[in-house]
Amino acid sequence: MNLNHQLVQKQTQKLVMTQDLRQSIELLPLSTLELADRISAELVENPMLEEEPGSERSKSPELYSVDDLKRKEKNDFLKNSDQGWQDSFSLDKPQYRGTDASDRNQKYIESSPNAQSLSDHLLWQLRISSLKGKEMEIAEILISMLDDRGFISQTQAELAAEIGVSAKTIKKVLEQIHQLDPLGIGAGSIQETLYIQAKILKPEDKNLHDLILNYLKDLEKLDYKGISKKMGLPVESIEAMAAEIKKLEPFPATLYTPQKPDYIVPDVIIREIEGEFSILLNDEWLPKLKINKEYKGMLKKGAGAKDSDKEYISAKLNSAEWLIRSVNQRRQTLYRVVSAIIELQTEFFRKGVRFLKPLTLKDIAERLDLHESTVSRITSNKYVQTSWGILELKWFFSSGLKSKSSEGGMESSKTIHDIIRNLVKEEDPENPLSDQDIVEKIESKGIEIARRTVAKYRKILKILPSNQRKKVKSLEAR
Repeated sequence: MNLNHQLVQKQTQKLVMTQDLRQSIELLPLSTLELADRISAELVENPMLEEEPGSERSKSPELYSVDDLKRKEKNDFLKNSDQGWQDSFSLDKPQYRGTDASDRNQKYIESSPNAQSLSDHLLWQLRISSLKGKEMEIAEILISMLDDRGFISQTQAELAAEIGVSAKTIKKVLEQIHQLDPLGIGAGSIQETLYIQAKILKPEDKNLHDLILNYLKDLEKLDYKGISKKMGLPVESIEAMAAEIKKLEPFPATLYTPQKPDYIVPDVIIREIEGEFSILLNDEWLPKLKINKEYKGMLKKGAGAKDSDKEYISAKLNSAEWLIRSVNQRRQTLYRVVSAIIELQTEFFRKGVRFLKPLTLKDIAERLDLHESTVSRITSNKYVQTSWGILELKWFFSSGLKSKSSEGGMESSKTIHDIIRNLVKEEDPENPLSDQDIVEKIESKGIEIARRTVAKYRKILKILPSNQRKKVKSLEAR
């Protein structure tokens, strides 16, 4: 066996990820707003780059709330509580976003130019309370420890050790804070704040207190019969108490620390004009870029310039040229991908969701002779404005199911989602459709679907099982 070292010259081909290629790829997934920030930062840092005169940069784009577009539930009952009550009360009903009064208060606070902060609101109440001296100082410290939900995560023992006072003093001050508006503020958990609110608002209802303290997990599952047996009370009484709990606020700070909605700018606007689709890339408000002629001229002349200066200017020139080239390439790629989507989803753009076809990234990539990763990047964080609303570009890509009635023999999963949503919306509240009932109704339309698929889609749509939907409807009627 020959183990001698030898120098061998060999010619191979491989793809080298250059800095320019890497940066060009980085621009593809950026939204229009993110690209604007990137361009603005480069304009500040790169002297070779400047904005063309007459650029429409001062014109602000039209903003749309992401929360509205995605229909996020901002005030779901007991949201984020171990996936329990949030899932149980996730139907698109305003009743499950808090009481009407709470919604009105929140809108008032959000629209008020000088809305009072939660800490100011609490401190104002404390100043007219019975707390004085050292206890008042402790109360101010505890209020400063509230999180965005209105909770204090540390236990009373931990708070006593951290502040350097007795646990008895902490307990007294916390009990005073709990009674401030909003009720239950400063509790350690959802269960504790609901218990505090129930004791203050319904001091005589011991069964309600017991239900919150000992059976909240069962209540999350809407297991009224199980709770009824354990508590020795009629099911009707459990349902009535559940309706009362629903009126309480799981996150006391919600009304005073509203989360500001995120906004987006549609990257593409699609309009149908005389039977033809027009594509408008919504980036006219972005600054138009060009190379600074003065600095570029200095580089060409080179007279009197130091080598270090030439190197710096040359590097900045390359960076500026790359950015201009990459922005244009991103624009062209986005236009091509949207055009291909329109060609493949023409029926959707004309007739709506029911006519959406199954589509994959690979379909677009093969059609445009692009790599799948390029299509994935260019469709990320992008929104398109259509006659059917503002949709994420990724939304157009979905799997399909066999269908006898659909052209091509396949039906988009998004179409199935829409069918399930409408079936549940139109069902009899007293006799909600089971998963098997939904399967039969969908199959009557010529679409092959399994019961487990319906259950999977129902969970994606945050629709409860039929037995729980009936219980929720009964609560709604109270």
